[in-house]
Amino acid sequence: MKGRVFSILFCLLTAVFGLSARNIPSPADSLLAEGDRLHRLYRFEEALDCYGRALREADDPAVRAVLEQRYQHSQNALNMTDICEDVTVVARRRFARKDFFLYYPLKNQSWRSAPNVLDPSGSGEVPTYAPKGSREVFFSASDASGARNLYVTRDLDSLWSVPRLLGEGLLSSGNEIFPMRSPDGKTLYFASDGLTGMGGYDLYAATWDEEVSAWGEPVNLGFPYNSPGDDFLRVDSEDGRYSIFASNRNCSPDSVYVYVIEYQTLPRRVPIRDPEALSRMASLIPQADLSRQDHGSAVSEGVRDNDNTLLYKEKMAEARTLRDSIYVRERRLDQLRERLTEGGEGTAASISQMEEELTPLRRLLEETNRAVRRIEQSFLKNGVMAFSDRSDREVVGAGSSYTFTKNAIGARLKLKLATAPPSAAEAFRIAPVGRFAQSTTLPEGVVYQIQFLTTGRHASLDDIQGLSPVYERMTPSLKYVYSVGVFITYDEALSHLNEVRSLGFPEAGIIAFMNGRPTGVGEARRAESAGTGR
Repeated sequence: MKGRVFSILFCLLTAVFGLSARNIPSPADSLLAEGDRLHRLYRFEEALDCYGRALREADDPAVRAVLEQRYQHSQNALNMTDICEDVTVVARRRFARKDFFLYYPLKNQSWRSAPNVLDPSGSGEVPTYAPKGSREVFFSASDASGARNLYVTRDLDSLWSVPRLLGEGLLSSGNEIFPMRSPDGKTLYFASDGLTGMGGYDLYAATWDEEVSAWGEPVNLGFPYNSPGDDFLRVDSEDGRYSIFASNRNCSPDSVYVYVIEYQTLPRRVPIRDPEALSRMASLIPQADLSRQDHGSAVSEGVRDNDNTLLYKEKMAEARTLRDSIYVRERRLDQLRERLTEGGEGTAASISQMEEELTPLRRLLEETNRAVRRIEQSFLKNGVMAFSDRSDREVVGAGSSYTFTKNAIGARLKLKLATAPPSAAEAFRIAPVGRFAQSTTLPEGVVYQIQFLTTGRHASLDDIQGLSPVYERMTPSLKYVYSVGVFITYDEALSHLNEVRSLGFPEAGIIAFMNGRPTGVGEARRAESAGTGR
């Protein structure tokens, strides 16, 4: 009787308080959580150890898949500690996640909210950058699976071209967002949470290849641009001085830091393996260096000058010149003091002279800074009308190392897109039951297929996950290789690639044939572009 009463009480407690075995973390769950904590602290070797031990404990395939992904992220991050970029941080400022992109030094009213004609199902978190007068627009939009891909559309005068994907290397089973080109148009920056990275969104750069008229394989920008958090939206300033990007590292979920870095044509790379040193470097604390201060962005493109703004620009330039002069003299003074300890002749007199020169410069700088503050107080008192004829223009950080100006969101996009031509794919489809091609003979000319499976045995209908038509070939190593579809253009094959990957074939890729014989995709695209593929 007592045992029955205890059982009833235990069931009641379980129902009321949720005391079930499911609520007790397994050893693998605990190791996963600890690995995640260590990864966020840049202790990648220790995180790898935790994930490795968790993999030995885990039985659930879903848990193992998560662990394998986290293990790969930590391994990627550890590999990238060997090539950390030594950067100079000019400024760091926190903004709300919902509108941080408006503070970049870009053309006013050029960000367009989603959903829009290019991203009908998108959220406002990933707007489209489309300045007025653009002849082509690069953007991120959701595909049929819900993943965000990168596209481009071009102005054809009366119509805009059918949006097309940017390339296989820039496409993952995850999301790609915020595509932005460098001022010279030769580099494309974007963020992805599906390409080889260290977890979350990482920043990548792809270079335009003139020979094949395509974007090359993207390169992970590594530390300190990337971190265990989310890093996105890199922009190089038009004047070539700065690289600017955003990250939610060390931020609340509803905010991001926007970092301003000195642009480097030939970056210096150094290895940093120590977790604490790596964390300090990745925190990107701005340097307290007066000579690097810049306020030129306080009044950016599209702002109408008036007496106040002209005076503000003049005083800012004056203050910058004074700071530069003081900085140079202070550096020289430090060097003279070092020589004095070594007994350098005439050094004491030079130090005295330099100090006398610094006194009036410092006094003048104080007076100029007071004038700047008075003007800024006037701006605050009178509102932002002193800077713009729009009420949503805001200045942040005036008087600090870098001034951010808030742009206004642009009008709704009005682009008339061309209609996509009928599909030329040979019966490519995904159905409840797949189908094998009756013949492996391919049409003459250039064609593309999506290769998705390599195995040591014949694939079954269950193995091909509803794909058709599926072609089977045998390699010289006696492996069976399976590909699907016959696509006349590369863009058409690319448009279906993520559909195949989402069926459980993450390594699926595009292959090409010329007159029935295998050829390189680059060679096939050149022939297609030249019109010799048919």
